[in-house]
Amino acid sequence: MSQIPPDGWYRDPTNTYTYRYWDGAGWTNQISDRGTSGTDPNPLAASVAATPPAPGTAAEGSTPTPTTVEVTQSGGGFSFGTFVAVLLVIVAVIVLVVVLFAAGGDDSTSTTVVPAPTEAPATTTGS
Repeated sequence: MSQIPPDGWYRDPTNTYTYRYWDGAGWTNQISDRGTSGTDPNPLAASVAATPPAPGTAAEGSTPTPTTVEVTQSGGGFSFGTFVAVLLVIVAVIVLVVVLFAAGGDDSTSTTVVPAPTEAPATTTGS
C-alpha cells in the first residue's frame, strides 16, 4: 500500500496554477500562482481531486497558507498593457487637438493684401 503524502502545497495537478493545497485526503480549491494565493472558482474533476500529489512535487521552502482571496479567470477586463495603450491614445489625441488649434488661430505672421480698386469712387456734391 502506498503512503499518502501529508497535507501541504504541491504542484497543481491541473497545471492551471503553480501550486494547489492538498489537505491529506484530497485537493482543495486553495491555490497559489506566482506568489498570489487565492481560491480556484472551478471545481476539480472527481478523479483529479482524489489523486494524491506526485512524489517530488511539494513546494520548496516556506509555503503560503490558504487564504480567502478569490482568483477568477475572466475573458474581459483591462490588463496593465491595455491601460497604458489607452492612456497613450488619449494623450496623443489631446496633443493633436492642441497643435491644430494653435496652428489655426495664429494669423499674426500672415499679411493681407488689399486689391486695388477697379473704379474711381463716386463723387458727391454738397447741397
